Amino acid sequence: MSGDSDKDEQFDSLLLSTMSGDSDKDEQFDSLLLSIAQYHPEGASQLLDTFVNFLSRKTDFFTGGNVGEWEKRVMSTFKKYEAISREAQEAETKARQEREAAKKAKEKVEPVKPAEIVELTDEEAEKLQKQIDADKNAEGSKAAAEPIPLSEKIEDDEEESEKGKLKPNAGNGCDLGKYRWTQTLQDIEVSSLF
Repeated sequence: MSGDSDKDEQFDSLLLSTMSGDSDKDEQFDSLLLSIAQYHPEGASQLLDTFVNFLSRKTDFFTGGNVGEWEKRVMSTFKKYEAISREAQEAETKARQEREAAKKAKEKVEPVKPAEIVELTDEEAEKLQKQIDADKNAEGSKAAAEPIPLSEKIEDDEEESEKGKLKPNAGNGCDLGKYRWTQTLQDIEVSSLF
């Protein structure tokens, strides 16, 4: 039994130190209340019993006002926090449902139309091949007709070591006669003419 009275005294001193709090600072006592709760392995009902026991022994909570006033105060407090808890739970449920709906809508993509296989006659196949070859040749001659502009040499620079070097292009690379290259920290891209 002396173990129980030691626990009661520890609880009393912890609870008295929390009584001077401000209701705007709800979380300021969380660590203290959690440390008290760990002495109650049977859960919230045992914790509540300990708290009410403290109020009856160390305060005038039950006897200081009109008969039944304490009950009204307790019920209004419990109802207040029940409403807050339910509202928070409903908001979380609604947010989760909205996230899931958005995820499903994102995953719901229009079905891709399957590729169709069309059989061609030999004449149609030759005609199509000639058209493809003509398109390739037109692109190749267009690229050959547009030579890659060469990078300019650095003429005026404060540092002597930089003079005579090629200026970098817009992609931090270089443009030469038959190829150009650009670079980033992750990639390098080389374009070449044939």
